Amino acid sequence: MKLILLSEQKSFIKKGGSAPQIDGQEKAFLKYGGDDVDIRYKNIVFKNINRLLKKNVFIEGFTKKKEDDSVYLYIAVSLIYLQENAYLLKELKKHGNKVSVYCYDVWEPEFDDWQKTFDDVGFDCIFFGYKKSCEHFRELGYNGYWVPLSGDFEVFKPNNEKKTRMFMQMGRRNDVMHEKILEYLKKHGLEDNRENYVYRKDRGEDIYPDIHELAYEIGKTKYFVCVPKFYENFKRTGNINETICRYYEGMACKTLPIGMKPETFDELFPYKAMISFNDGEDFEEEISYYESHPEEYEAIIEKNYDYVTKNHSWGNRVKQILEIINQ
Repeated sequence: MKLILLSEQKSFIKKGGSAPQIDGQEKAFLKYGGDDVDIRYKNIVFKNINRLLKKNVFIEGFTKKKEDDSVYLYIAVSLIYLQENAYLLKELKKHGNKVSVYCYDVWEPEFDDWQKTFDDVGFDCIFFGYKKSCEHFRELGYNGYWVPLSGDFEVFKPNNEKKTRMFMQMGRRNDVMHEKILEYLKKHGLEDNRENYVYRKDRGEDIYPDIHELAYEIGKTKYFVCVPKFYENFKRTGNINETICRYYEGMACKTLPIGMKPETFDELFPYKAMISFNDGEDFEEEISYYESHPEEYEAIIEKNYDYVTKNHSWGNRVKQILEIINQ
């Protein structure tokens, strides 16, 4: 069975998005799928779709024929992109092609809109990065499968240098964790600077725009703050509290995740893999313990690295998807 991957990575980046997880996913499809995987429409720009469709560029070139022994898999970074590209996917279905979708952020407040789009296209299989989203749609009778997120481990990897920084918090800043870190630094006579703690001071600040530099800096850090969006923007996520890419990326760089443990974390990592503060654990006590027991810190980050690379790479996810599609 030939898998034809429909990617929106280039348009996502052109619109200002960061897509290291998509790039890692695509590379894994090509690596593990070999000659049975092809990527198409990689340079698609959605604002031009209607104009192009009127000229029948996509229809004549790809959708007015049935691809025998093939399955199309569309990578839906967001609901908006899926909605904008639904017409093309419907054309593929109309001409007898099998079409499935992998969905990233299926948040609870948008369930109804996702459902309308699923019904509009009529996907054969729907793969969800979030377990609770998958369970919701399976209960409604959809052919859904939970295939968790991952990270690009060709980029996020150990740099084998001495860890010279205590803390790092990337992207949106969790104020609870932020204050705990500042209090710890102050108590231990450490300055609030990038040598001890990296975080975004302004909302629009992009600290390490180069993804390779970001991975390198994570690798220099002892404790990497990870907090699901659920804790920052419940209005956006609803009751979806999942293990996001950042957890996998931090472990692959051999730094120890600290922060809030997602609902699916223990299922994915059935051992003590992070320092969790879900139940009000004492920050000073937890960090000080591992600072005074470096052998235990090293044991955790080594186990995390081995476990995440063996069990949670995009390669593992791709194999799972291919097995389901080829059933």
